[in-house]
This record gives sequence, C-alpha cells and structure tokens, in this order.
Amino acid sequence: RLPDHVQKSIAEPRCVVDFFYAPNVCVFCDGSAHDHPDQQREDTSIRQQLRARGYRVIVIRYDRDLREQVAAYPEVFGVGRR
Repeated sequence: RLPDHVQKSIAEPRCVVDFFYAPNVCVFCDGSAHDHPDQQREDTSIRQQLRARGYRVIVIRYDRDLREQVAAYPEVFGVGRR
C-alpha cells in the first residue's frame, strides 16, 4: 500500500516524516546517519513526542532486512494483499 503523503511536515513536534499513512502513522526510514548518538537522542525525543500526541511511529532501518520490517506491519503496508 502506498503512503498518503511523502516527506510530510508536522508542526508539533517539528519534524518531517518520510512516509505518512492517514490518519496517524508516521514511517521513518533511518539510514546510517541515525546511528550517531546525537541523532539517536533527537530521534528518540521526536518520536516520543509524536507517540504522546497519538501518532503511531514505525522505523525502517537500513541495516535490517526490508522485507521483514515491512511484513511486520501488514495492517499499514498491506503486505500479502494483491
């Protein structure tokens, strides 16, 4: 299933979500830059704030199998449906 929005800007907390599925799913695609401790702290803070505001946060990591990560959320990505 394709996202409803790409590079969606959210005002509070201020961030840009890689993929957004209405009404409240934020998907972040984390590359190696997200391995840096400063970036990890910022990511954690923003994602906690999003969850506190009722968003569902999904993180797709560069260093894990993409198919397995997507398959973990069939209700979002529609895996297995054609």
